[in-house]
Amino acid sequence: MFVAVFFFVNAAVVIFTIGHGVQTSDVGDAFVKLQHVAEYADQRMVAAANSLPLPEPPQILADQYSLRVALLATLFSQVLLFGVVGIASKQDFGALVRVLKLNRYDFLGVWRPALAVIAAYLMVAGYVYFARAVLPGFLVPESTVPTGISRESSTLAIAFAATVIGAPISEELFFRGFVFAGLSRWGFWPAAAVSATLFALVHFDPGSVIPFFGIGVVMAWLFWSRGSLWDSVLFHFLFNFTSFLILASG
Repeated sequence: MFVAVFFFVNAAVVIFTIGHGVQTSDVGDAFVKLQHVAEYADQRMVAAANSLPLPEPPQILADQYSLRVALLATLFSQVLLFGVVGIASKQDFGALVRVLKLNRYDFLGVWRPALAVIAAYLMVAGYVYFARAVLPGFLVPESTVPTGISRESSTLAIAFAATVIGAPISEELFFRGFVFAGLSRWGFWPAAAVSATLFALVHFDPGSVIPFFGIGVVMAWLFWSRGSLWDSVLFHFLFNFTSFLILASG
């Protein structure tokens, strides 16, 4: 039930962007943009020559207002996760902190999630190369963060809050601290497979399912190996922060 609620909220965000015609990224690179402008110019010339109504200009850039609404809805779903985990686990905040060993952390061990992030990026890069060379286009990973976020500072700030701060905390609390930990009595691999599958599917990108499944297993192992959720939270933070910097500077 609680997993269904979370998927429903995230699906609602996706449906909003599709149903309202939200363009979450530019139409393409500079050459694609020029092609759209040239086509629009031709359409205007034809309309003017035949005394027809002028066509609407093409939407070449991502719509910032709708991006902000979708990102705020994502933040809401992340806040909802805290309530979902609290209700489902029937534990108060203090008890959860102790069970997941969030009340202490040996930062000398931060090399573990940092090294795992490097390995994960190499894995993703290898998969992207393989997917582009062999697999059909829909299985090539796309950015799950809107590519137009860097155009306005307010959109960028909300995206940072959702992807770099909200996602590592809320998603690790839910997928590793709740789903994986709750299923760990089955053993590592069954619990990791279920939690990683849910983690991959909730990003709603067919091309990202396989690499995100692998990343989900890595984060489950980080949590399992030392029993502290901080390892997977730090991995998630470092991975998302690096991805955010790459996307924002692109």
